Amino acid sequence: MMWWSAACAIAAIYCVVRGIVDLRRKHYSWGVVGLASGAVLLLTPVQTHAVKIDLPIANPH
Repeated sequence: MMWWSAACAIAAIYCVVRGIVDLRRKHYSWGVVGLASGAVLLLTPVQTHAVKIDLPIANPH
């Protein structure tokens, strides 16, 4: 799971940097798309620790 998190972080950083470069070149539509893609990747929740809780079964008697 750590490899996927690292790959996602690298992709997000690339998208943000590419978006900033495109905005500086006055390619506003591609810049916005790059920044939005980076934001989506950075804000996507990644499950790192799963917790399982077993609740007792109610006895009908």
